[in-house]
Amino acid sequence: MTTLLRPATVQDADALGSLHMACWREAYGDLLSAEFFERATPESSAERWAITIPRLASDGGTLLLAEEDGELVGFASSGPGRGEAPPRELELYAIYVRASAYGSGLGQRLLDAALGDRPASLWVLERNPRARAFYERNGFAPDGTTELLPRFENLVEIRLVR
Repeated sequence: MTTLLRPATVQDADALGSLHMACWREAYGDLLSAEFFERATPESSAERWAITIPRLASDGGTLLLAEEDGELVGFASSGPGRGEAPPRELELYAIYVRASAYGSGLGQRLLDAALGDRPASLWVLERNPRARAFYERNGFAPDGTTELLPRFENLVEIRLVR
């Protein structure tokens, strides 16, 4: 089975919304409540992506989709560092793959395509050891900055840089 990486278009918003929420359930199902997932729907995610996709393109960002046999199985987005004083010019905004693709190398392909070996920053949930280990293997380390996420039931994010 061949996995194609391609740029996203606004026409992908619905499928991307479904993929995004499926990935959240797989990655964070043991960290967030059922009520959280009742509010975080594929439809609400698709609405956000319909706005985000063109904005990301106009800001010089990248949104890559991983597709197998016409079905989305992962994505990565990156762009200019956010915040008042970003630690790097480039930031990885998101990278997700379906649990069925864990260990397949797809996450690495997406990361390489989105960032290459350039210096970058990213945010990751403190209680996500799988993602943290992946980023550490790719040269990222915590810079000591954390953020409490009220909309994610007060989970803590940490910033990583390389």
